Amino acid sequence: MRKLTPLWLVLALVAFPATSAWAEQEYDAEAPDEDYVWEDGYEAEGDRGEGFYRVRARPGMRWVRGHHNDEGRWVRGHWEPDGRRADHVWVRGHRGHDGYWVPGHWRVVRRPGHVWVAAAMVSGAWVHGHWRPAKVRAGHVWVRGHHNHHGHWVPGHWRVRARAGHAWVHGRWRYGRWAPGHWRPTRVAAGKVWVRGHRGPNGKWVRGRWRVKVRVGHHWRGGHWGPRGWVVGAWVRGKVRRAERRHRVRTVRHMVHHRKAERRVWKRGERQRRHGNRMVRQGHRMERIGKATGNERLEEKGKRRKRRGKRERRRGKRKKRRAR
Repeated sequence: MRKLTPLWLVLALVAFPATSAWAEQEYDAEAPDEDYVWEDGYEAEGDRGEGFYRVRARPGMRWVRGHHNDEGRWVRGHWEPDGRRADHVWVRGHRGHDGYWVPGHWRVVRRPGHVWVAAAMVSGAWVHGHWRPAKVRAGHVWVRGHHNHHGHWVPGHWRVRARAGHAWVHGRWRYGRWAPGHWRPTRVAAGKVWVRGHRGPNGKWVRGRWRVKVRVGHHWRGGHWGPRGWVVGAWVRGKVRRAERRHRVRTVRHMVHHRKAERRVWKRGERQRRHGNRMVRQGHRMERIGKATGNERLEEKGKRRKRRGKRERRRGKRKKRRAR
């Protein structure tokens, strides 16, 4: 078995890109070294959802596949915790804009001085649920909090609306993890790289800084959220160890194109299965009427229709299994 790369390096490669050009890419070849599985999209009752990648297993959680509930409504696939937590509410995860599942989390029922804003689609982008202060601060903008990959809540904070010589880069989801928003200078320093600022443990904003692009005999370890808070970026002696991925992770765009034919087969199989069920029900009614009226011919015809319906249903199920 291959040796997995340390978690801090995966975060540095994935969640905290060094350049703006890298950040604008839709897909990163250096994806996290984790076991991802693909969940197909769906189309039910006028609601359409794209497919996405999710981690195969999560400790203390179970994956509930998309299904129709007792009321006939479609329930999207999601992670559910194995147990319950007192005075907390489970917030379901969602599909990120990059096609990776953003895991859900527990939140407290009430937080003094704050209001819970439910997740919603805003201007074509998904805004995750977050706490917002009940009062507004003049000249400031609220930066919403988030849950990091360790399951800890990172509180939101106020930032000034504008800062001379800087532009605010909004936070975003990437591979199911949140890359925090930060201030970035509008000018570029030759031979240097900007180290983004972060919110310190005392609640104040720690400003970013410029660093040299290359240091002989060292590699840069990007800042990231650890189990105990923010881990400041620093130079580390030696060469950088690249993340080795044991499982191929392909773009959602590629998978959607690749699975068009499979989705057509799945739909044909579903239609065939439903048709088989109808035939079985019709045959059952014909057999029942034949027995009640003494019509042996109708009874035998109903039995033949039931057998054909069962065969049709099995064929439909086989098609659906092949298309998964």
